[in-house]
Amino acid sequence: MTKKITSLILFCVLSFPAVALAAGSNVRIELERETREKVKIAVTPFVLAPNYEDPAGLGGESHKILENDLTLSELFDVVPVSAYDRLLASEQGKKTVDYTGWGQIGVQWLLKTEYKVNPLDKSFNVTFRIYETATEKFLIGKRYTTTEKFLRKIIHRFADEVVLQLTGKRGVSETRIAYLSRVGQNKEIFVVDFDGENLRKLTEDNTVILTPAWSPDGSWIVYTSFADHNPDLVMVRSSGKLRRRTLLKLPGLNAAPSWGPGGNRIALVLSKDQNSEIYVLEKNYGLKRMTRHFNIDTSPTWSPDGKKIAFTSDRSGTGSPQIYVLDVDKGDSGGVKRISFGSTYNDNPAWSPDGDKIAYTSRVGRRFQIMLYDLNTRKTEQFTVESGSNEQPAWSPDGRFIVYRNRNNGQEQILIKSLHGGKPRQLSFAAGGGYSPAWSPYTKKP
Repeated sequence: MTKKITSLILFCVLSFPAVALAAGSNVRIELERETREKVKIAVTPFVLAPNYEDPAGLGGESHKILENDLTLSELFDVVPVSAYDRLLASEQGKKTVDYTGWGQIGVQWLLKTEYKVNPLDKSFNVTFRIYETATEKFLIGKRYTTTEKFLRKIIHRFADEVVLQLTGKRGVSETRIAYLSRVGQNKEIFVVDFDGENLRKLTEDNTVILTPAWSPDGSWIVYTSFADHNPDLVMVRSSGKLRRRTLLKLPGLNAAPSWGPGGNRIALVLSKDQNSEIYVLEKNYGLKRMTRHFNIDTSPTWSPDGKKIAFTSDRSGTGSPQIYVLDVDKGDSGGVKRISFGSTYNDNPAWSPDGDKIAYTSRVGRRFQIMLYDLNTRKTEQFTVESGSNEQPAWSPDGRFIVYRNRNNGQEQILIKSLHGGKPRQLSFAAGGGYSPAWSPYTKKP
Protein backbone atom coordinates (compact mmCIF):
# COMPACT_ATOMS: atom_id res chain seq x y z
CA MET A 1 0.00 0.00 0.00
CA THR A 2 2.76 2.45 0.96
CA LYS A 3 4.69 1.74 -2.23
CA LYS A 4 1.53 2.25 -4.29
CA ILE A 5 0.86 5.65 -2.68
CA THR A 6 4.48 6.71 -3.12
CA SER A 7 4.42 5.87 -6.82
CA LEU A 8 1.17 7.75 -7.27
CA ILE A 9 2.63 10.83 -5.58
CA LEU A 10 5.68 10.76 -7.80
CA PHE A 11 3.60 10.40 -10.95
CA CYS A 12 0.72 12.74 -10.11
CA VAL A 13 2.66 15.50 -8.39
CA LEU A 14 6.30 15.39 -9.36
CA SER A 15 6.04 14.14 -12.92
CA PHE A 16 2.97 16.29 -13.75
CA PRO A 17 4.56 19.06 -12.91
CA ALA A 18 -13.57 54.13 -2.42
CA VAL A 19 -15.47 57.32 -2.85
CA ALA A 20 -16.07 58.35 -6.44
CA LEU A 21 -16.02 61.95 -7.62
CA ALA A 22 -18.14 63.26 -10.49
CA ALA A 23 -16.71 62.40 -13.88
CA GLY A 24 -17.44 62.58 -17.57
CA SER A 25 -18.25 59.68 -19.88
CA ASN A 26 -15.93 56.69 -19.75
CA VAL A 27 -13.39 56.15 -22.51
CA ARG A 28 -12.50 52.49 -22.81
CA ILE A 29 -10.63 50.14 -25.07
CA GLU A 30 -11.97 46.62 -25.55
CA LEU A 31 -9.41 44.08 -24.37
CA GLU A 32 -9.73 42.20 -27.64
CA ARG A 33 -8.64 45.34 -29.47
CA GLU A 34 -5.85 46.36 -27.12
CA THR A 35 -3.53 48.66 -28.98
CA ARG A 36 0.15 47.85 -29.08
CA GLU A 37 0.74 51.55 -28.46
CA LYS A 38 0.55 52.26 -24.77
CA VAL A 39 -1.38 55.22 -23.47
CA LYS A 40 1.00 58.02 -22.55
CA ILE A 41 0.13 59.11 -19.04
CA ALA A 42 1.62 61.84 -16.85
CA VAL A 43 1.50 60.80 -13.20
CA THR A 44 2.30 64.16 -11.66
CA PRO A 45 3.99 64.34 -8.21
CA PHE A 46 1.55 64.21 -5.32
CA VAL A 47 0.74 67.68 -4.02
CA LEU A 48 0.52 68.17 -0.26
CA ALA A 49 -2.50 70.26 0.73
CA PRO A 50 -1.80 73.66 2.34
CA ASN A 51 -1.09 73.69 6.07
CA TYR A 52 -0.17 69.98 6.17
CA GLU A 53 3.19 68.29 6.66
CA ASP A 54 4.57 64.99 5.46
CA PRO A 55 7.73 64.24 7.46
CA ALA A 56 7.73 60.54 6.45
CA GLY A 57 7.61 61.34 2.73
CA LEU A 58 4.44 59.33 2.14
CA GLY A 59 3.51 61.38 -0.91
CA GLY A 60 6.77 60.64 -2.68
CA GLU A 61 6.60 56.95 -1.82
CA SER A 62 2.99 56.71 -3.04
CA HIS A 63 3.89 58.44 -6.31
CA LYS A 64 6.59 55.84 -7.03
CA ILE A 65 4.23 52.95 -6.24
CA LEU A 66 1.56 54.31 -8.58
CA GLU A 67 3.98 54.92 -11.44
CA ASN A 68 5.34 51.40 -11.07
CA ASP A 69 1.86 49.85 -10.95
CA LEU A 70 0.82 51.55 -14.19
CA THR A 71 4.07 50.54 -15.86
CA LEU A 72 3.64 46.90 -14.79
CA SER A 73 0.11 46.88 -16.23
CA GLU A 74 1.82 47.11 -19.64
CA LEU A 75 -0.96 49.42 -20.82
CA PHE A 76 0.66 52.76 -20.02
CA ASP A 77 3.81 54.63 -20.96
CA VAL A 78 4.56 56.83 -17.94
CA VAL A 79 5.93 60.18 -19.12
CA PRO A 80 8.90 61.38 -17.00
CA VAL A 81 8.40 64.50 -14.89
CA SER A 82 11.33 66.17 -16.67
CA ALA A 83 9.24 66.28 -19.85
CA TYR A 84 6.59 68.51 -18.28
CA ASP A 85 8.14 70.23 -15.26
CA ARG A 86 7.66 73.72 -16.72
CA LEU A 87 4.03 73.06 -17.63
CA LEU A 88 3.39 71.64 -14.19
CA ALA A 89 4.92 74.70 -12.55
CA SER A 90 2.70 77.00 -14.62
CA GLU A 91 -0.42 75.20 -13.37
CA GLN A 92 0.62 75.15 -9.73
CA GLY A 93 -2.17 76.44 -7.50
CA LYS A 94 -4.64 76.55 -10.41
CA LYS A 95 -7.76 74.41 -10.82
CA THR A 96 -7.72 74.64 -14.62
CA VAL A 97 -5.89 72.24 -16.94
CA ASP A 98 -3.96 73.36 -20.01
CA TYR A 99 -5.21 70.53 -22.24
CA THR A 100 -3.47 71.94 -25.31
CA GLY A 101 -0.14 72.21 -23.54
CA TRP A 102 -0.29 68.66 -22.21
CA GLY A 103 -1.35 67.33 -25.59
CA GLN A 104 1.53 69.07 -27.33
CA ILE A 105 4.08 67.14 -25.27
CA GLY A 106 2.36 63.85 -26.08
CA VAL A 107 0.45 63.29 -22.84
CA GLN A 108 -2.88 61.54 -23.46
CA TRP A 109 -3.98 61.06 -19.86
CA LEU A 110 -3.12 63.43 -17.03
CA LEU A 111 -3.25 62.26 -13.40
CA LYS A 112 -3.20 64.85 -10.62
CA THR A 113 -3.18 64.02 -6.93
CA GLU A 114 -3.61 66.00 -3.71
CA TYR A 115 -3.10 64.47 -0.27
CA LYS A 116 -3.19 65.23 3.45
CA VAL A 117 -1.44 63.59 6.38
CA ASN A 118 -3.17 63.85 9.75
CA PRO A 119 -0.51 63.95 12.51
CA LEU A 120 -3.00 62.88 15.21
CA ASP A 121 -4.28 59.55 13.89
CA LYS A 122 -1.63 59.27 11.14
CA SER A 123 -4.34 58.89 8.53
CA PHE A 124 -3.58 59.49 4.87
CA ASN A 125 -6.23 61.23 2.76
CA VAL A 126 -5.66 61.25 -0.99
CA THR A 127 -7.68 62.52 -3.95
CA PHE A 128 -6.94 61.39 -7.51
CA ARG A 129 -8.18 63.04 -10.71
CA ILE A 130 -7.65 61.88 -14.31
CA TYR A 131 -8.08 64.07 -17.39
CA GLU A 132 -8.00 63.18 -21.07
CA THR A 133 -6.23 65.76 -23.21
CA ALA A 134 -7.72 64.85 -26.61
CA THR A 135 -11.33 65.28 -25.48
CA GLU A 136 -10.49 67.89 -22.81
CA LYS A 137 -12.55 65.95 -20.29
CA PHE A 138 -12.29 65.06 -16.65
CA LEU A 139 -12.55 61.27 -16.74
CA ILE A 140 -12.64 60.06 -13.17
CA GLY A 141 -11.86 61.01 -9.60
CA LYS A 142 -11.40 58.94 -6.46
CA ARG A 143 -10.90 59.88 -2.83
CA TYR A 144 -9.48 57.48 -0.23
CA THR A 145 -8.73 57.73 3.47
CA THR A 146 -6.44 55.12 4.97
CA THR A 147 -3.57 54.60 7.39
CA GLU A 148 0.09 54.16 6.57
CA LYS A 149 -0.33 50.41 7.08
CA PHE A 150 -2.69 50.16 4.10
CA LEU A 151 -1.05 52.84 1.97
CA ARG A 152 0.36 50.46 -0.65
CA LYS A 153 -2.96 48.65 -0.91
CA ILE A 154 -4.86 51.88 -1.56
CA ILE A 155 -2.41 52.98 -4.25
CA HIS A 156 -2.69 49.54 -5.86
CA ARG A 157 -6.47 49.87 -5.74
CA PHE A 158 -6.46 53.18 -7.56
CA ALA A 159 -4.04 51.84 -10.18
CA ASP A 160 -6.60 49.10 -10.81
CA GLU A 161 -9.27 51.78 -11.19
CA VAL A 162 -7.15 53.48 -13.87
CA VAL A 163 -6.89 50.21 -15.80
CA LEU A 164 -10.64 49.73 -15.40
CA GLN A 165 -11.25 53.16 -16.90
CA LEU A 166 -9.13 52.25 -19.93
CA THR A 167 -10.10 48.62 -20.58
CA GLY A 168 -13.42 48.00 -18.86
CA LYS A 169 -11.71 45.44 -16.62
CA ARG A 170 -10.21 46.03 -13.21
CA GLY A 171 -6.43 45.82 -13.04
CA VAL A 172 -4.46 43.36 -10.91
CA SER A 173 -2.11 45.60 -8.88
CA GLU A 174 -4.02 44.77 -5.70
CA THR A 175 -3.83 41.01 -6.25
CA ARG A 176 -1.25 38.60 -4.82
CA ILE A 177 0.55 35.47 -5.93
CA ALA A 178 1.18 32.47 -3.70
CA TYR A 179 3.98 30.05 -4.50
CA LEU A 180 6.15 27.39 -2.90
CA SER A 181 9.79 27.85 -1.99
CA ARG A 182 12.30 25.57 -0.31
CA VAL A 183 13.17 26.25 3.31
CA GLY A 184 15.91 23.81 4.22
CA GLN A 185 14.73 20.37 3.15
CA ASN A 186 11.09 21.40 3.16
CA LYS A 187 8.78 23.70 1.21
CA GLU A 188 6.56 26.48 2.54
CA ILE A 189 3.97 28.78 1.00
CA PHE A 190 4.98 32.39 0.37
CA VAL A 191 2.70 35.22 -0.75
CA VAL A 192 3.81 38.34 -2.64
CA ASP A 193 2.09 41.35 -4.20
CA PHE A 194 1.80 41.66 -7.98
CA ASP A 195 4.63 44.20 -7.99
CA GLY A 196 6.97 41.79 -6.17
CA GLU A 197 6.80 43.65 -2.85
CA ASN A 198 5.43 42.67 0.55
CA LEU A 199 6.77 39.10 0.51
CA ARG A 200 5.51 36.98 3.42
CA LYS A 201 5.95 33.36 4.48
CA LEU A 202 2.47 32.00 5.07
CA THR A 203 3.02 28.50 6.45
CA GLU A 204 5.15 26.87 9.14
CA ASP A 205 4.46 23.21 8.31
CA ASN A 206 8.15 22.23 8.25
CA THR A 207 7.47 19.48 5.74
CA VAL A 208 6.68 18.88 2.09
CA ILE A 209 3.85 21.08 0.75
CA LEU A 210 2.20 20.77 -2.66
CA THR A 211 0.00 22.83 -5.03
CA PRO A 212 -1.57 25.81 -3.21
CA ALA A 213 -4.93 27.11 -4.48
CA TRP A 214 -6.91 30.23 -3.46
CA SER A 215 -10.51 30.27 -2.33
CA PRO A 216 -12.77 32.41 -4.60
CA ASP A 217 -13.02 35.13 -1.93
CA GLY A 218 -9.25 35.17 -1.34
CA SER A 219 -9.57 34.38 2.40
CA TRP A 220 -8.07 30.90 2.35
CA ILE A 221 -5.39 28.91 0.57
CA VAL A 222 -5.85 25.15 0.33
CA TYR A 223 -2.90 22.82 -0.24
CA THR A 224 -1.50 19.35 0.41
CA SER A 225 0.71 18.91 3.48
CA PHE A 226 2.71 15.95 4.78
CA ALA A 227 2.86 17.44 8.30
CA ASP A 228 0.93 14.47 9.76
CA HIS A 229 2.90 11.90 7.74
CA ASN A 230 0.20 11.60 5.07
CA PRO A 231 -0.57 13.85 2.09
CA ASP A 232 -3.57 15.58 3.72
CA LEU A 233 -5.72 18.39 2.38
CA VAL A 234 -5.18 21.49 4.54
CA MET A 235 -6.16 25.13 4.33
CA VAL A 236 -4.72 28.24 5.95
CA ARG A 237 -5.78 31.87 6.24
CA SER A 238 -4.23 33.97 3.45
CA SER A 239 -4.00 36.94 5.84
CA GLY A 240 -1.01 35.34 7.54
CA LYS A 241 -2.85 34.72 10.79
CA LEU A 242 -1.92 31.11 11.45
CA ARG A 243 -5.40 29.65 11.53
CA ARG A 244 -4.96 26.22 9.97
CA ARG A 245 -7.59 23.56 9.27
CA THR A 246 -7.35 20.00 7.97
CA LEU A 247 -10.12 19.40 5.45
CA LEU A 248 -9.46 15.84 4.43
CA LYS A 249 -7.04 13.16 5.59
CA LEU A 250 -8.14 9.99 3.84
CA PRO A 251 -5.53 7.24 3.52
CA GLY A 252 -3.31 7.95 0.53
CA LEU A 253 -3.29 11.02 -1.66
CA ASN A 254 -5.44 14.12 -0.90
CA ALA A 255 -3.89 16.42 -3.47
CA ALA A 256 -4.02 18.84 -6.43
CA PRO A 257 -6.93 20.94 -5.08
CA SER A 258 -8.84 23.37 -7.27
CA TRP A 259 -11.43 25.57 -5.56
CA GLY A 260 -14.66 25.77 -7.54
CA PRO A 261 -16.54 28.99 -8.35
CA GLY A 262 -18.75 30.07 -5.47
CA GLY A 263 -16.43 28.55 -2.88
CA ASN A 264 -18.62 25.56 -1.99
CA ARG A 265 -16.70 22.82 -3.83
CA ILE A 266 -13.10 21.72 -4.20
CA ALA A 267 -11.97 19.38 -6.97
CA LEU A 268 -9.04 17.23 -5.93
CA VAL A 269 -7.20 13.96 -6.46
CA LEU A 270 -7.75 11.00 -4.12
CA SER A 271 -6.02 7.64 -4.18
CA LYS A 272 -8.23 5.90 -1.62
CA ASP A 273 -9.46 3.63 -4.42
CA GLN A 274 -5.91 2.31 -5.02
CA ASN A 275 -5.72 4.63 -8.03
CA SER A 276 -5.55 8.37 -8.68
CA GLU A 277 -9.08 9.67 -9.36
CA ILE A 278 -10.74 13.09 -9.54
CA TYR A 279 -13.33 13.84 -6.84
CA VAL A 280 -15.31 16.91 -5.80
CA LEU A 281 -15.41 17.72 -2.09
CA GLU A 282 -18.79 19.31 -1.31
CA LYS A 283 -19.53 21.92 1.35
CA ASN A 284 -20.97 19.25 3.66
CA TYR A 285 -17.76 17.20 3.23
CA GLY A 286 -19.51 14.76 0.92
CA LEU A 287 -17.47 13.38 -1.97
CA LYS A 288 -18.63 13.11 -5.58
CA ARG A 289 -16.51 10.96 -7.84
CA MET A 290 -15.72 12.47 -11.25
CA THR A 291 -13.52 9.82 -12.88
CA ARG A 292 -13.56 6.01 -12.93
CA HIS A 293 -10.57 4.84 -14.94
CA PHE A 294 -7.76 2.40 -14.27
CA ASN A 295 -5.23 4.99 -15.50
CA ILE A 296 -4.12 7.98 -13.45
CA ASP A 297 -6.30 11.14 -13.46
CA THR A 298 -4.96 14.31 -11.82
CA SER A 299 -4.59 18.14 -11.94
CA PRO A 300 -8.26 19.25 -12.06
CA THR A 301 -9.20 22.85 -12.93
CA TRP A 302 -12.71 24.33 -13.00
CA SER A 303 -14.37 26.24 -15.79
CA PRO A 304 -15.52 29.69 -14.55
CA ASP A 305 -19.20 28.64 -14.70
CA GLY A 306 -18.52 25.54 -12.59
CA LYS A 307 -20.00 23.19 -15.18
CA LYS A 308 -16.83 21.52 -16.45
CA ILE A 309 -13.46 20.33 -15.21
CA ALA A 310 -10.29 20.01 -17.25
CA PHE A 311 -7.80 17.46 -15.99
CA THR A 312 -4.72 15.42 -16.87
CA SER A 313 -4.91 11.71 -17.63
CA ASP A 314 -2.81 9.03 -19.27
CA ARG A 315 -5.98 7.16 -20.28
CA SER A 316 -5.00 7.36 -23.95
CA GLY A 317 -3.28 4.02 -23.44
CA THR A 318 0.15 5.16 -24.59
CA GLY A 319 1.54 6.17 -21.19
CA SER A 320 1.30 9.76 -22.43
CA PRO A 321 -0.47 12.28 -20.16
CA GLN A 322 -2.95 14.48 -22.05
CA ILE A 323 -5.53 17.15 -21.18
CA TYR A 324 -9.22 16.22 -21.11
CA VAL A 325 -12.48 17.98 -20.26
CA LEU A 326 -15.50 16.42 -18.53
CA ASP A 327 -18.98 17.55 -17.51
CA VAL A 328 -19.30 17.96 -13.73
CA ASP A 329 -22.87 16.62 -13.61
CA LYS A 330 -22.00 13.46 -15.54
CA GLY A 331 -18.34 12.84 -14.70
CA ASP A 332 -16.26 10.89 -17.18
CA SER A 333 -19.09 8.38 -17.58
CA GLY A 334 -20.72 11.03 -19.75
CA GLY A 335 -17.65 11.13 -21.98
CA VAL A 336 -14.50 13.21 -22.00
CA LYS A 337 -13.04 15.48 -24.66
CA ARG A 338 -9.32 15.49 -25.32
CA ILE A 339 -7.91 18.93 -26.14
CA SER A 340 -4.11 18.40 -26.21
CA PHE A 341 -2.34 16.96 -29.23
CA GLY A 342 1.09 17.11 -30.82
CA SER A 343 3.09 16.28 -27.69
CA THR A 344 3.72 13.13 -25.70
CA TYR A 345 3.49 14.97 -22.37
CA ASN A 346 0.91 17.54 -21.29
CA ASP A 347 -0.09 18.56 -17.76
CA ASN A 348 -1.13 21.39 -15.37
CA PRO A 349 -4.27 22.67 -17.13
CA ALA A 350 -5.51 26.09 -15.96
CA TRP A 351 -8.85 27.49 -17.16
CA SER A 352 -8.91 31.20 -18.00
CA PRO A 353 -11.23 33.55 -16.03
CA ASP A 354 -13.18 34.36 -19.21
CA GLY A 355 -13.67 30.66 -19.90
CA ASP A 356 -12.39 30.81 -23.47
CA LYS A 357 -8.88 29.35 -23.02
CA ILE A 358 -7.04 26.62 -21.18
CA ALA A 359 -3.33 27.02 -20.49
CA TYR A 360 -1.24 23.93 -19.88
CA THR A 361 2.31 22.59 -19.77
CA SER A 362 3.53 20.72 -22.85
CA ARG A 363 6.78 19.02 -23.72
CA VAL A 364 8.39 20.72 -26.72
CA GLY A 365 11.59 18.96 -27.71
CA ARG A 366 13.56 18.38 -24.53
CA ARG A 367 11.92 21.19 -22.59
CA PHE A 368 8.51 22.25 -21.41
CA GLN A 369 6.55 25.23 -22.67
CA ILE A 370 3.12 26.65 -21.89
CA MET A 371 0.45 26.21 -24.53
CA LEU A 372 -2.89 27.99 -24.91
CA TYR A 373 -5.91 26.07 -26.19
CA ASP A 374 -8.73 28.25 -27.53
CA LEU A 375 -12.07 26.61 -26.77
CA ASN A 376 -13.84 28.64 -29.48
CA THR A 377 -11.48 28.00 -32.39
CA ARG A 378 -10.16 24.67 -31.04
CA LYS A 379 -6.67 25.80 -31.93
CA THR A 380 -3.53 25.65 -29.80
CA GLU A 381 -0.67 28.13 -29.78
CA GLN A 382 2.60 28.24 -27.87
CA PHE A 383 2.61 30.97 -25.23
CA THR A 384 6.14 30.81 -23.80
CA VAL A 385 9.30 30.84 -25.90
CA GLU A 386 11.79 31.77 -23.19
CA SER A 387 14.87 29.67 -22.52
CA GLY A 388 14.65 26.82 -20.06
CA SER A 389 11.47 24.97 -19.18
CA ASN A 390 8.25 26.84 -18.44
CA GLU A 391 5.57 25.03 -16.45
CA GLN A 392 2.65 25.25 -14.00
CA PRO A 393 0.63 28.16 -15.47
CA ALA A 394 -1.91 30.16 -13.46
CA TRP A 395 -4.08 33.06 -14.72
CA SER A 396 -4.48 36.56 -13.35
CA PRO A 397 -8.13 37.29 -12.43
CA ASP A 398 -8.50 39.67 -15.40
CA GLY A 399 -7.13 37.09 -17.85
CA ARG A 400 -4.36 39.41 -19.09
CA PHE A 401 -1.37 37.69 -17.50
CA ILE A 402 -0.10 34.21 -16.79
CA VAL A 403 2.26 33.40 -13.93
CA TYR A 404 4.39 30.26 -14.19
CA ARG A 405 7.52 28.45 -13.04
CA ASN A 406 10.69 28.80 -15.10
CA ARG A 407 13.58 26.33 -14.80
CA ASN A 408 16.79 27.61 -16.34
CA ASN A 409 20.49 27.08 -15.60
CA GLY A 410 19.74 25.21 -12.41
CA GLN A 411 17.44 27.96 -11.09
CA GLU A 412 13.66 27.71 -10.61
CA GLN A 413 11.78 30.97 -10.20
CA ILE A 414 8.35 32.47 -10.83
CA LEU A 415 7.76 34.63 -13.92
CA ILE A 416 4.82 36.72 -15.11
CA LYS A 417 4.04 37.32 -18.77
CA SER A 418 1.28 39.28 -20.52
CA LEU A 419 -1.07 37.42 -22.82
CA HIS A 420 -0.43 40.13 -25.40
CA GLY A 421 3.29 39.52 -25.75
CA GLY A 422 6.34 41.25 -24.40
CA LYS A 423 9.09 39.95 -22.16
CA PRO A 424 8.29 38.06 -18.96
CA ARG A 425 9.01 39.65 -15.59
CA GLN A 426 10.69 37.72 -12.80
CA LEU A 427 8.53 37.80 -9.70
CA SER A 428 10.42 35.62 -7.21
CA PHE A 429 14.09 35.80 -6.31
CA ALA A 430 14.08 33.34 -3.41
CA ALA A 431 17.18 31.32 -2.65
CA GLY A 432 14.85 28.33 -2.28
CA GLY A 433 13.42 28.82 -5.77
CA GLY A 434 9.78 29.21 -6.78
CA TYR A 435 7.22 26.51 -7.59
CA SER A 436 3.48 26.00 -8.15
CA PRO A 437 2.31 29.63 -8.42
CA ALA A 438 -1.34 30.45 -7.71
CA TRP A 439 -2.88 33.87 -8.42
CA SER A 440 -5.34 35.34 -5.94
CA PRO A 441 -8.83 36.41 -6.97
CA TYR A 442 -10.03 39.98 -6.60
CA THR A 443 -10.75 41.05 -3.03
CA LYS A 444 -12.82 44.00 -1.84
CA LYS A 445 -11.63 44.73 1.67
CA PRO A 446 -8.50 46.92 2.16
